[in-house]
Amino acid sequence: MVTDDLASSLDVLELKNAHIYLKAANAVFTPAHGFSAVSTSVDFPVLECVTSKCRAVISLQGAQVLSFIPNGKQDLLWLSPLATFKTGDAIRGGIPQCLPWFGVNRRQPELPKHGVARTQMWTLGDVSQDADETLNLRFVFSPNDDDLEAFPYPFTAQLEVSMGSELGLTLRIKNEGGDAMPLSFAMHSYFAVSELDAVRIEGIAGREYLDNCQGLARFVQDQELQFDAEIDRVYEALGACQQIHDGSRKIKIDGEACDTVVIWNPGQTLAAGLADVGPYFRGYVCLERGMAFGDELELAAGEAAQATMRLSSN
Repeated sequence: MVTDDLASSLDVLELKNAHIYLKAANAVFTPAHGFSAVSTSVDFPVLECVTSKCRAVISLQGAQVLSFIPNGKQDLLWLSPLATFKTGDAIRGGIPQCLPWFGVNRRQPELPKHGVARTQMWTLGDVSQDADETLNLRFVFSPNDDDLEAFPYPFTAQLEVSMGSELGLTLRIKNEGGDAMPLSFAMHSYFAVSELDAVRIEGIAGREYLDNCQGLARFVQDQELQFDAEIDRVYEALGACQQIHDGSRKIKIDGEACDTVVIWNPGQTLAAGLADVGPYFRGYVCLERGMAFGDELELAAGEAAQATMRLSSN
């Protein structure tokens, strides 16, 4: 629920040429904007951030950026018209934070896919603004007792979201326990595209990848990637910069200490069985950055890992 204390505290968050509004998701993602009227809970809280440079929407559940629109441009991110906004349910689209493991937990495959942080509430910590009017929001998360019973490694996570002419995310995860902690994570970005068949990905040519549609067999990206069926590929130790070419628009993704690149689209067959995707699979490509598979980390007691991802478009 949206509490009176939280609503009151956010009412005064007004900075130079920037406003942060606490709203219910169904007041932001409406049928008039193409979203299903039955998929949105009345009390699901989101932050709508309006600055001199952009508009963004962030869910308090998962600290998940759902929309980022630089002034004069289209939304960089895709949010499913069938997305479910219900406490404890994963939200299809935006940038889920998958941690402290990505995908299937390889040590305990019975655990929830993509970790525990994306479906729980984070706390809004600091709010600040840079000299160039970039707005920064810092969110924090700690696992609860149930989480620690399944994954017995105390940790904290912080996510700083920086909103200017580009979108920046800095994720910091610290091992708060006394034992070494296995860690994999991904910033699972869904990017909006106008025509899936015409999309090109720059920055992966000639690199090895694991094909998750073929039992993680290893191949080399020696041809242009075609989105004519399900694509689920993992490029380890790639890092650097990738670009999504979507007609006249280019979306640039770069960062530091998030070297694993995952490219995914379910294709028509798999999408038909996904209740929150269905016929809308042609509207997005996932290009995720993190540290997973061969890039998985082990944090010593008290050690922290930090990763930064930046997103922009022409």
